[in-house]
Amino acid sequence: MADVQALVADLTLEEKCRMVVGESPWTIPGCERLGIPGWCVSDGPVGVRGRTMGPGLVVPGPSAIAATWNPALVHELGQALGTEATDRKVDMILAPTVNLHRSPRGGRHFESYSEDPELSSRIAVAYITGVQSQGVGACVKHYVANDQEFERFTINVDVDERSLREIYLPPFEAAVKEAGVRAVMAAYNFVNGHHACAQPDLLIGILKGEWGFDGFVVSDWGAIKETVAPALYGLDLEMAGPGRWWGKGQLQEAVEAGKVDESLIDDKVRRILGFLHWAGRLNTPTDHDEASIERPEHRDLARRTAAESMVLVRNQGGLLPLAGDGTVALIGAAAADTALLGGGSASLIPHRTTSVLESLGERLGPRLIGHATGLEMRRNADAVPKSWIPDGVSFELYNSIGFDGEPFETLTRPLPFNAWIGDNWPEDCDTLSVRLEFTMTPEQSGRHRLCALGFAHARLYVDGQLAADNQVDGFGAGLGLHGGHGYLHLEAGQQYHIRLDHVPRERRQWVCIVDVGVELADMDREQGLDEAAALAAQADTAVVVVGSNAEWESEGGDRDSIELPNQQDELVERVLDANPNTVVVLNCGAPMTLPWLDRAKAVLLAWYPGQEAGEAIADVLVGDADPGGRMPTSWAWREQDTPAFLNYPGEAGVVRYGEGIFVGYRWYDARDIEPMIPFGHGGSYTTFEWGQPEVSGEGTQRTVTVPVTNTGERPGSEVVQVYVSPPSSGVPRPPKELAGFAKLTLDPGETGTAAIELRERSFARWDPETHDWVVDPGQYQLVVAASATDLRSHMDIEV
Repeated sequence: MADVQALVADLTLEEKCRMVVGESPWTIPGCERLGIPGWCVSDGPVGVRGRTMGPGLVVPGPSAIAATWNPALVHELGQALGTEATDRKVDMILAPTVNLHRSPRGGRHFESYSEDPELSSRIAVAYITGVQSQGVGACVKHYVANDQEFERFTINVDVDERSLREIYLPPFEAAVKEAGVRAVMAAYNFVNGHHACAQPDLLIGILKGEWGFDGFVVSDWGAIKETVAPALYGLDLEMAGPGRWWGKGQLQEAVEAGKVDESLIDDKVRRILGFLHWAGRLNTPTDHDEASIERPEHRDLARRTAAESMVLVRNQGGLLPLAGDGTVALIGAAAADTALLGGGSASLIPHRTTSVLESLGERLGPRLIGHATGLEMRRNADAVPKSWIPDGVSFELYNSIGFDGEPFETLTRPLPFNAWIGDNWPEDCDTLSVRLEFTMTPEQSGRHRLCALGFAHARLYVDGQLAADNQVDGFGAGLGLHGGHGYLHLEAGQQYHIRLDHVPRERRQWVCIVDVGVELADMDREQGLDEAAALAAQADTAVVVVGSNAEWESEGGDRDSIELPNQQDELVERVLDANPNTVVVLNCGAPMTLPWLDRAKAVLLAWYPGQEAGEAIADVLVGDADPGGRMPTSWAWREQDTPAFLNYPGEAGVVRYGEGIFVGYRWYDARDIEPMIPFGHGGSYTTFEWGQPEVSGEGTQRTVTVPVTNTGERPGSEVVQVYVSPPSSGVPRPPKELAGFAKLTLDPGETGTAAIELRERSFARWDPETHDWVVDPGQYQLVVAASATDLRSHMDIEV
């Protein structure tokens, strides 16, 4: 690192302050004078978007990735995404997201791995080491307790020390200590009164001090709220660019005024240069000449991962796989428009899309007798056609929150969609409100859906009347956009005056995006349900695909409920009434309540399966692939049963993590509540026999081995889970906690041995009095299980 230290010494204060602030949404400047290149970061968790946002590989969503319970496979995914990043000249991927599944309503639930810190840690380490094996950095996020979207920019998380240490910090700790992650993203929220981007205890005390993190800390995009405190308390890089608090010389002025010591700037630059040195980028040219390359091996990997993530929740009577020559009816909007991924910053355009309808149709041929939509899932509307607005759109720009005074600029452009971000941001404007107006003439009469779309608060008016508001029943509408919709009957040939008001949430909003959508929306609900039931009754087996999509699950807002959106439960009930031989495929990312679960003979949880969704779901439905997934999170019968129910979303700007360490299955165990679908649960098309487990080793260094035999006629996989139950010590602890797991894939008749290594942390708890980990002496029970409720055997050991 001698070269890095010499570079820091040669840089001027002005150059150093420029290097710790983004210059655009995805790029960070270097210093050409000293051979330090500009470099690039990109989202994200399911693929690499790059700067031009062209098509790329889209792998299954993070919850699906965790459902594989297969770190070796996740390492392969990481390697593939590292290669994609190299194609796009991206130096760092802004992933993985390791915030835990605290509340099932969380808008980014699908973007995180699990409710359990151990499973999250193993998957995160595999992902990071895979990405970084290709010379591309990973950035673990969002540090920390960033587990809801409600008031996400301002909410203060009140969480006790023990819960932080035992539940929320371990995946970040594993990313740093085991995977050597190159960056950590500081979150939007506050933690115990300190903003996450200026958190002395968490950023300096724990991350950089105790854990010895030598990478850099980057703000979430637009997260920091002031100049000095983040500079003093652990932040190293402000994003996105241009910097709203450290840019335009503000950080340099703080140093020159004595508010920030220059040695702190030196440390920030050293950390960034250390990353560039590790990546081999020093003394190389700035290169943003990205390419989009589709690789067959990556397509195969995405398809294989999707199938291995799918959870066979139920399969009564062996209804799956679809066998013989029976006829099949396919039901649901998601069958034709299968959701590949959730919404928000995880979004990107896939190399290709596949649907259940087209893929299953190819497999079944004439056995597939038809498809019925049932219920429309769409909330967004297509952009207003240019032919409807021949006079263009006028834009008034205001440097304020709202529209007081006169606009500082007026523009005329052909279409409503416009974005102000990065180099496009108006000079000397730090808070941009936009009012756009145009006259629209529809070409068809009928009931239309109209959408107000914006990065911040957007309201749409038609002839002076409020028609849509994206703060009311809002939804994710693509990268950075939030939508709200309303319905109006519009007449063809009639002129309508349209106005969209877009107002930022706070001063120094770093991006402004606006758009208006409108389209015919004449589908009749009852008619759709009747057609679905009628088609189901005609087939030997009905397959109904229900769930969610990026408009219902997205960054920027939590879900309104944990029911299937748009009353899809009624669709499932109608199909079950019409045909008891019904397979329900769940195409979603977050937990749903399923009141019909006991009636359905077969239920397959397919998650958001990525670009190979249709092919992978078809593979599993017809038996070309075994459903290899296990639940990474418990699903409850009722939202009232979930751990965070009484402590979500908070009030008066504070959310209290009152459930403490009792998150997920820990809660259900401690409260003796039966979950609807337990953590770790999942079926197979084959059967397995487990032998007698054995334990070896001493103290807290133990290895549990379990022989497993495939006793069926198909290849398949099984996951052996080991939980640790502590002795009674007078300190409240969960009845059991996951300590390790192993996944075996076996051919018919084959026997394999699952080996699970336990370590000191498997037995330890955090002691808030000594501020350290402690292992209580006594008799521990090692529980060997197929899920948190399917306990196969146990062994007592003395520690």
